[in-house]
Amino acid sequence: MSVRTSLLTGMTVVGLLGLYFVQAGGDVYRDAGLVQQRIALGEQVRTRIGELRRELELESQRLVLLARSEPGFMVAVASGKTAAAVRQLDRLFDRPGFASDRARLAKLQLLDAEMHIVASTAHGVPEAVLSQPACASLHSLVAKRKDAELAKPVTGACLADKNIYHLSIHSLGERPASGFLLVALDMTPRLTGPDNIFNLPVRLSLADGQLLHRSASWPRAEEAENYLVAEQPFGMTQRTLFHVGVSQDIRAFRDELTLAGYNFVATAGAALLLAVWLVWLVLRKTALKPLQVLAAQLHKARADKNRLGEHVVVEGSTEIAELCAGFNSMTTRLKELYESLESLAFTDPLTKLPNRTLFHERLEQAIEDAKCDYKPFALFLMDLDRFKDINDTLGHQIGDKLLQQVAARLRSKLRDIDTVARMGGDEFAILLPAVNDKHATMAARMLLQALRTPFRIEEQSLDIGASIGIALYPDHGVDANILIQRADVAMYAAKNSNSGHAFYDGKIDQHNPTRLTLLGELRHAVEQEQFVLYFQPKVDLRNLQVTGVEALVRWNHPREDLLLPDTFVPLLEQTGMIRSLTPWVLNESLRQGQQLQDQGLPITISMNLSVRDLQDPYLADAFAEQLAALQISPRWLELEITESAVMTEPERAMEVLARLSAMGLRIAIDDFGTGYSSLSYLKKLPVNTIKIDKSFVIGMERDENDAAIVRTSVDLAHNLKLEVVAEGVENEETLKRLSELGCDTAQGHYISRPLSAEELAVWLKQSSWAIERNPKLLRLHK
Repeated sequence: MSVRTSLLTGMTVVGLLGLYFVQAGGDVYRDAGLVQQRIALGEQVRTRIGELRRELELESQRLVLLARSEPGFMVAVASGKTAAAVRQLDRLFDRPGFASDRARLAKLQLLDAEMHIVASTAHGVPEAVLSQPACASLHSLVAKRKDAELAKPVTGACLADKNIYHLSIHSLGERPASGFLLVALDMTPRLTGPDNIFNLPVRLSLADGQLLHRSASWPRAEEAENYLVAEQPFGMTQRTLFHVGVSQDIRAFRDELTLAGYNFVATAGAALLLAVWLVWLVLRKTALKPLQVLAAQLHKARADKNRLGEHVVVEGSTEIAELCAGFNSMTTRLKELYESLESLAFTDPLTKLPNRTLFHERLEQAIEDAKCDYKPFALFLMDLDRFKDINDTLGHQIGDKLLQQVAARLRSKLRDIDTVARMGGDEFAILLPAVNDKHATMAARMLLQALRTPFRIEEQSLDIGASIGIALYPDHGVDANILIQRADVAMYAAKNSNSGHAFYDGKIDQHNPTRLTLLGELRHAVEQEQFVLYFQPKVDLRNLQVTGVEALVRWNHPREDLLLPDTFVPLLEQTGMIRSLTPWVLNESLRQGQQLQDQGLPITISMNLSVRDLQDPYLADAFAEQLAALQISPRWLELEITESAVMTEPERAMEVLARLSAMGLRIAIDDFGTGYSSLSYLKKLPVNTIKIDKSFVIGMERDENDAAIVRTSVDLAHNLKLEVVAEGVENEETLKRLSELGCDTAQGHYISRPLSAEELAVWLKQSSWAIERNPKLLRLHK
């Protein structure tokens, strides 16, 4: 065979092979085109579904904003009145323009913090529809959220009665107690109507194949080859509610693919060999090598975030040059974004201090370092006093500037190795490495002193205080969360005692196991009435005769001796169980007073009221009922309250006391001089008596300051036309000094210790302080 023939034969063979592969490529191209069209159709379905979700979410957010802007609705929500809330919801539901034409409003529901339905519109779909488990499951999802997560809206979808509803639950305020608004939108027309979002025939089916809907124009089985069907799952969470399928006529598209295949074969066959060689050379220089360089830099950046921002320089086509420039710009922006996100994740945006997350990391690191170095450290939690008043009175702008100045002042007083962070609101945390309890005390006093200097903000001078709780490692814990919790306990102890700062003490910790055991026993004691009253006499200093007794409660513990009030009364007040004890004390006091009157001994009985009692609007009614039942005159009962109890909620306390006083009951201020009331409040209160605290009376013989306080208190009370009782009389000298100062009544162990009811009866017969019995005295009725 000649060379020419060989070449022709070879070229013919190569040409035929080329044509074969080109033809095969045309078939592949056509099939690939159909596949891509199916993928594109599926992507279109997914995109339209996503757009519908976003549209409905935006519509829900718009409706919630409109509802929040309605004063009547928000007032109804805050009042907790169901009927008012229903009317407001119906008014919003029926208001023209409230819901857009593209989103059919199905229901509005008002939910409380436990996701219970408070109110629901009368119009729209029946409430039973949204109460089905498929729809009601969204409530439990919201109920599981905590803290800041509750402020974020929760959306979902459900299938009920063959209708599809878009549900969203939005918070109506910053606190869970503000309530939530559920917005239900009917998505069914948008998915299945003639003008559906796909503009194509639609089929909806469940996961098990059950058919929910099929358009009338959906292709029949014999036409299936002329239509392209794409199906996508639909669900607002990871759970699929149903599948959405659309069909598209592909006959014209398939004809175009066939024609394109023929053209492809004709043109590609001629240029196949030359094009491959030329393209390879060109691409290798202008694209392949530059892409390899970019890929290598991308791998480096993915492996090491510090390589972000590094630029590459390559030679190639215009597109490759643009790609390279885009890559360099992208990696620079990614570096900036990473640094910005890192700052947002670990820095408080207002004060520029480390936030809670970063502080927790540093606390964990400090624990690890302390384990290696065997050095203790201190954790401070600090809460600003009176900040809420400033924020509410002067506005959040002033409050924010105040927090910024507080942060700067704290930072300026600490070492470089210390960490000060803003935990949220007006709470700050401070980490002091390598300090002991003495150093921690000094640091706390230094910080408190630094905050005493007034802050100057917009020509206003603001005074604030702070309370600091201190937890030491390892004395108070070796775990970060435990240290924070115990510093928090100490902080509230400091706030309650007004001491400025306090170290953690297990005795005041509500989570202390001993306290929890005592709390359980105390709850049983209240139910079983395991209490007994003791009575301490009070003597009139003008005639040195007993005029009354104070009822003091004791806990007759089944395994212990009699427990004094200091052991259990604070727990009763904290848990609210004091309201269950007060009626028992009242009944026992009145019963004892009744027995004394029957014996011809007309003396007054005093009993104590707590903070919780003074906040009870029905307290006066309960007292009136008991007095009427026992037919006791109210003038033989005196109620003792503390200044601190009144100042907790002054307006409500004065309202309750005014009602009690109007009934004829006597009111006494107990522990006078130790609280924080003002003379203006003292003048307004319906008070008959003040009781000078025993701490001043006991010390008046050896401390002239205490004596001056007692003398001033007596003069003040008499000028206000009030009687004075001095507690804590321990000896005859104190009694004489009080008499010289003009004090009206005395009480203390010198006169008598607290006595049981039986001991009191004997004491009133035998004591030199006792009054003579009047056999003709009748029980004093109203």
